[in-house]
Formats: sequence, structure tokens, C-alpha cells
Amino acid sequence: MGELLFENRVEMYPYAYIYQKRKTILVWQTNGEDTFRLDSENCLISAQTVEGLKHILGKDADSVEWSEGAEINFDRFRTALKNMRRDRASSEKTCSLLLDGWNFLEDMARTFGLDKETEKLRIPTLNKAYDKLLYGNNLPPMTPEGCSYHPLWTSEEISALRRSFRNVFNLLMKKGVFKESLIPIYDIRLQGKLDRVESHISM
Repeated sequence: MGELLFENRVEMYPYAYIYQKRKTILVWQTNGEDTFRLDSENCLISAQTVEGLKHILGKDADSVEWSEGAEINFDRFRTALKNMRRDRASSEKTCSLLLDGWNFLEDMARTFGLDKETEKLRIPTLNKAYDKLLYGNNLPPMTPEGCSYHPLWTSEEISALRRSFRNVFNLLMKKGVFKESLIPIYDIRLQGKLDRVESHISM
């Protein structure tokens, strides 16, 4: 019985993501299925700092492996996806970024029960693209010593990647995972009036 409980123990790690230059820290968890931790109202547990996240988690913070966290920059992810071209090789750095982003989005979709979207990420074209990204990381167990692999892409693969990630991304925005920042519009005419008022007062 003790061994069974040990096998079912949930492992938890901090996972930060950056979107529109804003960092958010989550708790990634796994016990055979990879998801992100939700609260009692099925909302993501998140914070902008590790200290803030520990405060939210309370006693559960002691179960998180804080020294083994990960981070993904979705500003760079979206740029890398946009810059993909047919018959142009992707660097190891690009493959690593796209693979990490893919895994993050798939785990997040699974967290919110978006099973149809995760299934769409497993069509033959995307399975092949995933393998290319995986081998493009050139990990020692998969790449012979002295060799390297930099995948080339077809138009079909690029279109499928962009379309699928865009769909998942939009659904997760509705869940509040990715939030568009509101940038205030700078009104030059208004500022000019304020400058004249301040000048008049100072005189």
C-alpha cells in the first residue's frame, strides 16, 4: 500500500512563462499526466513572483521542487513560429523553443480539458513536425556524437503548426492564461495643452 501511494505522488515544479514581456509563474504537476495546478474554482494558481506563489500555495509550497523550475518565452515563441520558412533549416535554439512551447500549450490544454485541441495536435503532419523538433534539439541520447540535425520544413507543416497553435492560443486566452496588455494611447494634442497650462502657471 505504501509503495502504491508513493507511485501516485504528484510531483510539482515552478514553471514561468513570459507573454508581452510579463512573467507569470505557475505550478506544473505530473503523476503520469502533465497538467498545471488549479485552485478550487478551476482557475490557474499563478503569481508574478516565487514569493507570491508560495504565499498562495500555503503548506503545499513545501511539496514544490523550487530548484528545478522551467521557463518559456512566448514572445520569442511566436516570433520563431512566424519566421519559419519552407526549406529553411531551424537552429537547435529554435527547435528547443518551439518544442518547449508546444509541450506547454498541450499541457495547458489538457489542464482545462480541451481534449479536442490536444487530439488535433496529433495529426500525422504535426506528429512529423514534433519529431523534427525533438531531433532538432540534438540531445545526446538521440544524436550520434559529432553529428547534428537541423530540420527543414514543408509549407504544409508550417501552416499546420501556425493554425493549430493559434487555435489553442486563442482558447487559452479565453481561459485567462494569456492576457493582452492595455497600452495607453499617448495624445500629443492633450499633452501640448498641459504643457501650455504648466508654462502659464510657472510664469
